[in-house]
Amino acid sequence: MFSIFSAVHNDYLEAISKLRLIDDDFMNIVFKDKDCLELLLSLIFNEHVDIVSYENQYPFKNLHGRDIQIDVLVKTEDHHYINVEVQRQSQGAVPQRARYHQSLIDSYVFKKGKRWNEIPSVIVIFITEEDILKKGLPIYHIDRVIKETGDKFKDGTEIIYVNASIQEESHLGRLMHDFICDKADDMYYEVLRNRVKYYKENQEGKREMCEIMDNIRNKGRLEGLAKGKIIGLAEGEMKGKILGFNDGKMKTLVNTLVQLLKQKLGSLTPEIELQIQRSTEKQLNELTIHIFDVENEEDIIKVLSF
Repeated sequence: MFSIFSAVHNDYLEAISKLRLIDDDFMNIVFKDKDCLELLLSLIFNEHVDIVSYENQYPFKNLHGRDIQIDVLVKTEDHHYINVEVQRQSQGAVPQRARYHQSLIDSYVFKKGKRWNEIPSVIVIFITEEDILKKGLPIYHIDRVIKETGDKFKDGTEIIYVNASIQEESHLGRLMHDFICDKADDMYYEVLRNRVKYYKENQEGKREMCEIMDNIRNKGRLEGLAKGKIIGLAEGEMKGKILGFNDGKMKTLVNTLVQLLKQKLGSLTPEIELQIQRSTEKQLNELTIHIFDVENEEDIIKVLSF
């Protein structure tokens, strides 16, 4: 057990101080608390939501396509399933992704032997740092409709986009203020304020956070934790940079990049792995910076050929 005040973890503590709820790793840590999660959903739906069960960082495997890991999956007392995602990058919250999340959740919750009209309702919520739909609204509710009549097509699905860039004087606006805020004392909602304060100011909470970040570093994971310094780097954004890079070992960097790209794309051809292994440190740094923008192997080649 390390001391959270040891020099090796000073960078962790600085990074923790800058974390916000819009950063998905921190969001998943804070919203493991049921009270925080019920508050979030109740403010979005403008009515109390009773949670029966929930999972954080839940993996969905697809034998015939792309796997996903969703931030939060909730089952409510009225048998709805709600997927909550936070996204800082616009490309991570495109409508097609919401559709794909719904389809995989459907396949998970619809059990063998059930009738078609027994498929549970599935709601996908994206909380985004920017106004993805660019209509200037704080929240968007998307339902299927019958074009000829304008009536809702009641298939039990709904997609909701919450725009965190609007922090108006409303219950939802104050919630979005709390999502963007990095100081616990400046937050409106007490249940969120107390939870954030625990992880940022309480000694045991900071210890837990340091251990979590240590595990992330050791596993070589890449996540958008915060806008600010990265462990082992003077400064920069967490966008596409790898925790633990400060040891400067090319082999570790190569192995981590290959692992992350396989997780993102599903697989890599031997030729691409070999090209990554033969890349210079400068090329690997460039690939690290742009890893969130990579959608296929052609993108990898373009980045390495800069």
